[in-house]
Amino acid sequence: MIKFFRKIRQNLLSEGKTGKYFKYAIGEIILVVIGILIALQINNWNENRKNKIAEADYYCRILDDIEITEKLVNESLEGITHRIGISKKIIVNLNKTPNNKSEILNDFLNTLRQNVFVPSNIAFEDLTSSGNLKLITDIQLKNKLIEYNAFLENTLDLLQENRNELNKRMINYESATGIGMQEFDYLKKELGKEIVQLLPSNDWTNNKNDKTFLKFQDNLVFLVAMYIRQEKHLSNLKKEMEEPIKLLKNKKCK
Repeated sequence: MIKFFRKIRQNLLSEGKTGKYFKYAIGEIILVVIGILIALQINNWNENRKNKIAEADYYCRILDDIEITEKLVNESLEGITHRIGISKKIIVNLNKTPNNKSEILNDFLNTLRQNVFVPSNIAFEDLTSSGNLKLITDIQLKNKLIEYNAFLENTLDLLQENRNELNKRMINYESATGIGMQEFDYLKKELGKEIVQLLPSNDWTNNKNDKTFLKFQDNLVFLVAMYIRQEKHLSNLKKEMEEPIKLLKNKKCK
């Protein structure tokens, strides 16, 4: 094609048709410019098409993450409700006379067991770390996702603070054997009867004036209070999810 145009220009020059040569050259330049503009337009169209596909993919992935996190929140709330119930049961049993210290301690161990809440947030983290946040063209949804993720990070910080306070409070006993940790079923089994008999034991659960009794009961009340706080933080997070889920389902990801 280039050789063809060059031959035409050479023929015009050799025939002395300078005026026509310049007109042709200008026309050729215009054609080249139009070709470049068309190529750029096609490239822009193709780029926009790719961006739209990527945007839709992010919407679906973010929706999946939020729905997985919502499920995890529900499971955590169920676990908290269960642990609050056990804690209240322990307080009641502790104040019965006589009571079974081994049963109380094993219930206490169960109420301390909890999984750390870890949300699914891979898609949004990828969106922000890769610099692709600009792909989200729906400004309302973009703002809502940013707000939700800021709320999520704050909730995780609050839950961590809550766990730290719980751990600090629950391990702050004068001695493990003093409270009777050796009477936990799994420890009693591992240590064996002979070793357990060598360790100190007292009937503090049946003495309401004993300092261990008072501290244990106080810690149980503190435990319930901390679980209620966890419940509140997670319930607020669940509420914060509602609008992003609605926008993603109704407008973007189907």
